[in-house]
Amino acid sequence: MVLGAMSSVVLFGANTASAKSENTTKTKEKTIVVTVKAGDTLTSIAEKYKTTYVRLFNANKKILNPDVIDVGDKVRVPQKKEKLPNRMAEVAAATPAATSSSYSYQAPVASATYTYTASSSSGNTYYPGYCTWYAKEKRPDLPNMLGNGGQWTANAAARGYATGRTARAGAIAETPGHVMYVEKVYGDGTMLISEMNGSAGFGNVGSRRVSTSGHSFIY
Repeated sequence: MVLGAMSSVVLFGANTASAKSENTTKTKEKTIVVTVKAGDTLTSIAEKYKTTYVRLFNANKKILNPDVIDVGDKVRVPQKKEKLPNRMAEVAAATPAATSSSYSYQAPVASATYTYTASSSSGNTYYPGYCTWYAKEKRPDLPNMLGNGGQWTANAAARGYATGRTARAGAIAETPGHVMYVEKVYGDGTMLISEMNGSAGFGNVGSRRVSTSGHSFIY
């Protein structure tokens, strides 16, 4: 009977040690999920949790564009040693980026053709192929970290940049989820904008003549 009691104690101790080890493992593998708030970007979330926006994008399949996250979205922060698929490369491969793009538009009186050759300028930390990267290329005087398309105007205003609702050539135009460059403004309430990752597809530069209404602008 004594041996049986001792055996029971030993087994209990082994189970306790096993349970503690299991709990420790679970603690180390605790999943961090961030709920996106107004003003958040993948970059700002990455900096807070000591990772990169590329790893965040790679770890979250529901995020289709690293430049666009919405309030209320859930972003999982991957473990430091977690192996992730290279979704950035997959996105680029799915729609090959053009090294140069030509496009034309019909002006009220005459037509003209504009050509743009993509070449990243120093200091542009946005991911090539997206609208924010192109907008920064066209306006290198603007800072990085203005957020996703749809957040630029508010963030630029908070930093002291002039913003407004009146279209001007050379301004950045913004709608929810997208930023563009204003090439020309016409007297009929329309403007010519150039953009990347818009109607021309990922990595390509295209132009459209659109109404000036419904946009905010950074001057």
